[in-house]
Amino acid sequence: MTLSLPGLRAFVAVARTGSFSAAARRLDVRQPTVSESVRRLEAAAGRPLLVRNRERAELTDLGRRILAHAVAAVDAADELEGLLAGTAPRPFTVGFLGEAAAGRTRELLDLIQARVRGEVRLRRYDFDDPSCGLLDGRCDLGIVWPPLDAPGLGMVTVADDRRCVALPATDPLARRTEVAPAELGGRTWVVPRTADAAYAGFRHPSAVGVVHVAGTVPSGSLEETLELVAAGRCCALASTSTDEHYARSNVVFVPLAGDVRCTVALAWRAADRRPAVRGAVEDAARLFGKAPPGAGRSAADEGGAAWDDCTSSTWTGR
Repeated sequence: MTLSLPGLRAFVAVARTGSFSAAARRLDVRQPTVSESVRRLEAAAGRPLLVRNRERAELTDLGRRILAHAVAAVDAADELEGLLAGTAPRPFTVGFLGEAAAGRTRELLDLIQARVRGEVRLRRYDFDDPSCGLLDGRCDLGIVWPPLDAPGLGMVTVADDRRCVALPATDPLARRTEVAPAELGGRTWVVPRTADAAYAGFRHPSAVGVVHVAGTVPSGSLEETLELVAAGRCCALASTSTDEHYARSNVVFVPLAGDVRCTVALAWRAADRRPAVRGAVEDAARLFGKAPPGAGRSAADEGGAAWDDCTSSTWTGR
């Protein structure tokens, strides 16, 4: 099988934009060129990678599985071309969700910048993409809240936090110092509006033991969630750092009994072997007390095989 870099670029562009015409504009080529490049890649795979409909092009299951690898190949080629040409590197983008890594965000950005040749930028995401731009290749690293249904990502835990319930200030339980899940039945809950089943499930009240849920209201972002709670009709799962960063006058954060916790992780595409990405992850693992992948040997040893087992299901540190 022979893969071409233009074919991978075309596939990644369509996956990111959801449109063959938009991908052609991004790549500054004609649309038939993009279509032919994707067709050849699909012929090599023997199966469709994209499903075309009137509104947009959607990835198939195989397309989703190979996207991270295609993005890694394109990113590595771009970086190599820049080094050979002596041009300034493109900005290195770190995606984040909500309050990112709370008080440790600055430390993370400092260690990432130390490994990156050019500018480091932050890009904020909401519940519709809890991978923070990693799955579609828009970001190089992500500060995420596990768990995620994303087997193509590696993660190293950088912080943990006590889980709370965000209650309207008028709720009788708002005056408590902590509350047991058994006391939270019969309420309407705000839940993330997301296609990621693992992310949504962990943030549903049943995940912490709430038995009777009167109803749910979907929310697209943390800010929307807290506004819905402030309106007095819903409650939501949150964390102590949410209280610190998103205080609302009509919202009270009460810790859950039993020291129930959640985590924050630095995430990367497992297929991405660029030195800046691997170096930043190793530095983060050391800084935050987690042994880095392949501890005791270079991540480049044996072709980086030590990294291949560090998927979101096995290495979240939870």
